[in-house]
Amino acid sequence: MTEGNDAPNLELHDILKRLDGAKDTLVESLESMDDAPFDVPNDEGESIKTALERTVDDVNFYYGRLAAKALNLPQPPCLGRSTFGSLREGVMALQVAHRRFSNLLHDLEPGDLEKVGAEQELGSYTLRQILELAGAQYKMRAQQVQRLASHARAG
Repeated sequence: MTEGNDAPNLELHDILKRLDGAKDTLVESLESMDDAPFDVPNDEGESIKTALERTVDDVNFYYGRLAAKALNLPQPPCLGRSTFGSLREGVMALQVAHRRFSNLLHDLEPGDLEKVGAEQELGSYTLRQILELAGAQYKMRAQQVQRLASHARAG
């Protein structure tokens, strides 16, 4: 294989590695919140609980739906909106949602990154954009969780 042929595979590997790394960062942030109240809202009504529920729902119903559309795969059945009673339950649900999302990507080829996932209510994105957006969401939520935990501890 020549170096030119390796570049697309390396790019795909890098995107997937960043996605998993961002998810791991969020999980680590959440797991470090054991002493922070889970459902204490800040002034805008956000809590660790609501941020985590929104993240799991976005992975299931937004990124997962778009990726399934891009790859012409069925979205996993039996998904419901998230409501968590505890941080531990939410972290486990996040890991399951990410695993479900990753399963859609298990046979991914570099050329698949340019496939488009589109739904009228969700918009139209290439698979590359979907993966990058999901990773960015994980990073943003990790930062949000840190802020929410500081607020909840101070409150």
